[in-house]
Amino acid sequence: MATMQALLEKDKERFLHNAAAAKSSAETVHAVQEELSRLLTLYNEEENSARIKEMALAMIESIRTSAGFLDCDGASIIWSKSEYRPGFEKPKKSAWFWILLAAGILLACGSAAILILLTDMVPPSQNMVIGIAMMCAAMISLFASGMISSRSKKKNDEELYAETIPDAEKTYHILLASAVSMDRTLNLIRSEETLLNKQALLDEKEGMKKEDVQLLSGLLESAYAERDNDYAKEVISEVKFYLHKKQIDVIDYNGENKALFERMPGGKGTIRPALVIANTVIRKGLAAGE
Repeated sequence: MATMQALLEKDKERFLHNAAAAKSSAETVHAVQEELSRLLTLYNEEENSARIKEMALAMIESIRTSAGFLDCDGASIIWSKSEYRPGFEKPKKSAWFWILLAAGILLACGSAAILILLTDMVPPSQNMVIGIAMMCAAMISLFASGMISSRSKKKNDEELYAETIPDAEKTYHILLASAVSMDRTLNLIRSEETLLNKQALLDEKEGMKKEDVQLLSGLLESAYAERDNDYAKEVISEVKFYLHKKQIDVIDYNGENKALFERMPGGKGTIRPALVIANTVIRKGLAAGE
């Protein structure tokens, strides 16, 4: 009988491929839900018990519903659109930056030229006023261009983005732990169902009464005492076939199954066969010898 764990391990490569292709947590959750549906289909193909199928469906649906809470996040990446993310160009400087920068440089050069070259052509007082005025204008232009550049740089620095890459291996191991937990619960239910089936086989309505088992066991013991007789052989065959239809096995003594028999000294072999259902003795046999 296949288990959820075995089916998931067999399907590991397929799931990892789908999970690795997911670009977001939502896509990863979809991959998990799809894998859970696939597991349920594969499990039901090999399971015969309707009760266990119903329980498996309930548990799978519960995990599917809560799949959005899975911690499937892996590494986080923080990037800037202008500097770190491929495919994006750095933002260009504003046109006003270049205009003001050029004006500032020209005004600075002009003021220096006036102060140096036009000293003899223009009265000193007028020359000084013009030079200082142009120098002030140059400083204002350069200051303004610097402010524009600083504002652009600040805006660019704030354009940071973060994204989290889903971890396929981490998601697989979380799903595997869920499969192990489901198997434990299903095994408990299967054990309980086996015990109920054993009891049902001894119930008056659905199986055999305890008195009937004892009666057939006594009939086998009498027939075994005359096993060389053709009629006794026929009785043994008929009783074994009837018990087999009730899912009861008739076990003969072979020296290795002593736990199924009460033993008495003298002779050798099976005096009364043991009756066993689902590996549980419902009536011990009787054997002679060691």
